[in-house]
Amino acid sequence: MSVLVPLGGDLPEESRALAEALRRLFDGLGISVRRYAARRHRDPGSLSRFLNGTRIPPWEFVHDLIRDVAEEQGRAPTPEAIELMRRLHRTALAYGGSALNRVQALEDELADADRQSLRSAALVRALEGALADTQQRATDLELQIRQLHGHQDRTAAEKNKALQLYEDQVTALLRERQDLMEQVEALGEELKDAHARRVRAERRCEELERQLVAAEEQVPQEDTVAEGPRAEPPAADGTRAVRPGPDGPRAGAPAADVPREAPSGERAPARHGLDPRFVFETFVVGDTNRFAHGAARAVAEAPATLYNPLFVYGTSAIGKTHLLCAIGHHAHRTRPGTRVRYVTAETLAHEYLGAGRGRGLDAFRRRYLDLDLLLVDDIQLLTGQGGAHEEFRRLFDELQGARKQIVVSSDRPPKQLAHLGDRLRGRLESGLITHVQPPERAVRVTLLRRKAEQEGIDVPPETLDHIASHVQRNVRELEGALVRVRAFASLNRQPMDVQLAAIVLRDLVPDRGPSREEDAARRIIEMTGGYFGVTAEALCGKERSRALVTARQMAMYLCRELTDLSTSRIGQLFGGRDHDSVDYADRKLRALMAERRSIYNQMTELTARIKAVDGPPTDRWV
Repeated sequence: MSVLVPLGGDLPEESRALAEALRRLFDGLGISVRRYAARRHRDPGSLSRFLNGTRIPPWEFVHDLIRDVAEEQGRAPTPEAIELMRRLHRTALAYGGSALNRVQALEDELADADRQSLRSAALVRALEGALADTQQRATDLELQIRQLHGHQDRTAAEKNKALQLYEDQVTALLRERQDLMEQVEALGEELKDAHARRVRAERRCEELERQLVAAEEQVPQEDTVAEGPRAEPPAADGTRAVRPGPDGPRAGAPAADVPREAPSGERAPARHGLDPRFVFETFVVGDTNRFAHGAARAVAEAPATLYNPLFVYGTSAIGKTHLLCAIGHHAHRTRPGTRVRYVTAETLAHEYLGAGRGRGLDAFRRRYLDLDLLLVDDIQLLTGQGGAHEEFRRLFDELQGARKQIVVSSDRPPKQLAHLGDRLRGRLESGLITHVQPPERAVRVTLLRRKAEQEGIDVPPETLDHIASHVQRNVRELEGALVRVRAFASLNRQPMDVQLAAIVLRDLVPDRGPSREEDAARRIIEMTGGYFGVTAEALCGKERSRALVTARQMAMYLCRELTDLSTSRIGQLFGGRDHDSVDYADRKLRALMAERRSIYNQMTELTARIKAVDGPPTDRWV
């Protein structure tokens, strides 16, 4: 791999042009590929692929090669030559590279746009300086005119002549000033255009990064083929009456559906078991459920094309059923002919056992195989009695093979559902697995405010904030706490203030005294330091190396998220810093987690480690 081969005709023109330019530069060195690779500590194979046009090199390699040739020949490279190589490299990246290469090209364009913006801004400042000088000169001339008007020793003719001369000069300067102002306005428009191009480039980079992340998380077995022709709907279908459950509506005993007559050429939609309250518009999105909400949206808008199956897991009463029903409502609203069915795993097993054999089992299978979208809630409740596991696996295989969307929810990830068997668990793990975590404080406040508006009660914002900060496990406990506070206030005819909420919730919330919270914060500091290989004293010290600052900000963020300590107290634990430092760390980490997946992964892993530790703060993190 350390030899040069003739540039083949099957190479893209952009890659060939870049390779030819690189070869001409490399010939100026007068050494072999292997020797140059040893000098630059590079892989000879990679260097040969760069020069053979089969791989696009990074710009750092091209720049190093230009500099080495210049040193060898004893003269500096011209800006024109560097710009020519940059254009060739950018063109090769744009047309011959991967999605990551195109991101790099767009980032280069963004940097060029920034440089152009800086040059334009400098020119604007220069013009503004010239404008200020012109204005000063005009002011001086006007002062001279006033002085001449006050001069009484000269004759009227000489005065008029001098005044006319200076007035002409003022007119010319004012005209020049107007021209300069027009140039400034034109440059301002150019700055706006450059900023707009920069914004478009940033959005394109973000889109490509999201595509790359989705490609990394998407398993190879995912099917992206468009859905084929749909089968004709059955003449009738069975369903179950709806009863409330821990996460929302649950199916009950079977009941016969009355077939509705559909227009000619159109299928009668099935929306069995969907709670009308659970739609995307009423789902409160936060940091802990944003990814699950986005995945559910994608499945609802394009079933069986991205994530099939979609597996949503999380503890009870945090919105899993809401997401499943919202997918069904959205799919039916955007595609009215879609046949949707929501069912719990427990109900599915009961229907299978009640179907028996023969025609009953055939009707059971037709009822599910004729669906376009199957939503199965609480799959952990699916028992193996009577072969229910195997029957669901067969339904799963046939629906997936027919390009039909399957969405499953559970209170734990598939790998922990050992009672389902390896084959069924393998199928559940073949799609996208997303975790819905308990809502953060801002989302809890929003949920409480929305609940209060629905109930028509007026609750002060500070009371809602107090309830949200002390009830954190799930939405059901949160709403129950609000109901309890409201009932206590009504019975005692007292206002729903913070003091009353503290009294009511005293028996609901475990003791979290200051020492308890501070112990939790110190444990977070120790575990964060151990994760990054630094001491707790260093995290709380004054050193400001880049790696240490990031670790310190992560620890501050976790202390604020996982404890109820005030920002001032957290700052004191970190070497006497003020609350502004803690607020800044919180904002910085939220932005970094949204922009850089590595930070998000580190934060997720570190949070999981801290929550897994036994000790006093564990009930705070459940």
